[in-house]
Amino acid sequence: MGQKDKIQNILKTQGTLTQSALAECIYRDKNHGPNIYNALTGLVNAGLVIRSGKNPSYYSLSGLEFVLPEEEKQSKKGYRDVTGDIITDESINDIEILVQSTDNYGPENDMISRCLKSFPQNTDPDIVAMKIGLIDITNSTHLSQHKSKISMVELSNIIAAIPNIDARIQMGDPEVVNEIARSNGKINLFSFASKYCCYHNRNLYGKDDYSILDTVLKKYLPRYFDDITKSQIQKWQDRYQYKEYNDYITRKLDELGIHTENRKRKFDHFVWYKNR
Repeated sequence: MGQKDKIQNILKTQGTLTQSALAECIYRDKNHGPNIYNALTGLVNAGLVIRSGKNPSYYSLSGLEFVLPEEEKQSKKGYRDVTGDIITDESINDIEILVQSTDNYGPENDMISRCLKSFPQNTDPDIVAMKIGLIDITNSTHLSQHKSKISMVELSNIIAAIPNIDARIQMGDPEVVNEIARSNGKINLFSFASKYCCYHNRNLYGKDDYSILDTVLKKYLPRYFDDITKSQIQKWQDRYQYKEYNDYITRKLDELGIHTENRKRKFDHFVWYKNR
């Protein structure tokens, strides 16, 4: 899918956006506005996209009502207003298409899948170290910032020594997340551990047993659901109670009537994409 197709798909789903907002949807950061200038200008010149205003200009798909977006409502803590986010099978599937079509996430996800399928087992510390590095870099878990507390060698040895780790991840055993998260007792790797297990379970075995926890989810789950608080999520993390967190996500998806394939992964992408 080319840039022009991606831009049109995003405008169809998101409505009126600035050039920088469009670029962020495609590249997952705010520094690639110039990268889509030619494609965006071409769409405007072809009459497929409407441009209005300057500094910034706003873009909308032709044929749709042009609605200049109101300034996002934020609380004193800087939270985005999520009241307009409707969580359905259709909406999370639409966002999943946008996430997978980005120039970095889609290819990186494919690369992770190829790597895990080429090196599926987690019993060789050298192989584990390679996969730790890949997941760390692509998911920005910043493990290198904690080298004073745990080294790559130590973490890879810890993971490789977990009894029956591969069979347990394949079955969706939540305790594996806690065992990785506890690491050497000097640092809590709850977020990284949830991603490490999730990628293996999803990309290697085609399952959807694990829910990821990261800073965006920790911040915004309480905005979507009034029966959870950030402090409760932090308690689960501090106490290594991954099953409680994972069961909560499962229960909320059931309550919402979300039954689409890979719903946990898609819900994670939905929350991240909307609030990144």
